[in-house]
Amino acid sequence: MGWSICYTKNDEREWQMYRSYRSAQHLLAPDAVFFLGDLMDEGQWGDYYTFHRYADRFDSLFGRLVVHWKDFSREMFMSVALKEDSGQPFVLLTSMAMHGDGCKFCHEAEVALRTIGEELACAKRGKCDKNVSVRFDPYRRPILLQHFPLFRVNDDECLRDKDFDHDDPNRNDPYRPTWEALSKESTELLLKTLEPRAVFNGHTHRGCMKRWTRPVNFWEYTVNSFSWRNGDRPSFLLATISEKHVLVDVCHLPHESTVLRLYIVVAVILAAWLLRSLVPVAKSLFLRTRRIRYRSPSGEKLIKSVKLLEIE
Repeated sequence: MGWSICYTKNDEREWQMYRSYRSAQHLLAPDAVFFLGDLMDEGQWGDYYTFHRYADRFDSLFGRLVVHWKDFSREMFMSVALKEDSGQPFVLLTSMAMHGDGCKFCHEAEVALRTIGEELACAKRGKCDKNVSVRFDPYRRPILLQHFPLFRVNDDECLRDKDFDHDDPNRNDPYRPTWEALSKESTELLLKTLEPRAVFNGHTHRGCMKRWTRPVNFWEYTVNSFSWRNGDRPSFLLATISEKHVLVDVCHLPHESTVLRLYIVVAVILAAWLLRSLVPVAKSLFLRTRRIRYRSPSGEKLIKSVKLLEIE
């Protein structure tokens, strides 16, 4: 979402997100929903009022309950959240906390990651000290969810889905560390500490699947934008996670250009139907008007006078 000078266009795109999300919820009935994108684009310039206005708009589109999990154990940190479902741990990370610039919540995130890493390591060994939590027993590699992609030079390393916009002139632009992707150092820290089964992220507005082999084997999935605002081909990811497999499908939403073409086709059909319906009515009115004009009193007197002259 974002501020737009064209309110009609903005309303149309918000309707697209609302309708797409509600339809996906109804048809797919997911156990959990993760939002990996920005809440707004003007956070750097927005004030307290702007933030809450955007938050209220977000709630009106997606609802308040969907961003929380029910009956799942969780432990919250300042910038790291740990959630668990059916024995599968999920680590939710605030990417801004991984810039390594010495900020307060960066330090808190590093402490939280170190704690989680120690618990994962002892669960992997099958032997934990008494003062260490056993919440990862039996051991299962976690799934990492964050906003920024892991470090990569650009999207050339990605397996792109069919909705990737090959006409995008910026598709191969280099990614700046801490701007378009995490730094190499932060990426190495996360991978060595967590050894994730899979990594999900967003931020770039382009779909990407990247295979990692070091330090562990896993797939990284960067979700495409959900909104028409950031491209003509929105989509989202549907993941099925079991003890042995992480299966991910790309679910494609209607293209904005396709919807606009449908609007044009419907408008042309309606116009043709109206013309076909109105032409007989207009013709009937025209004929009736002519009959009324010829039957007017002045016309009848004129005809009578002409007839009298002809008789005489």
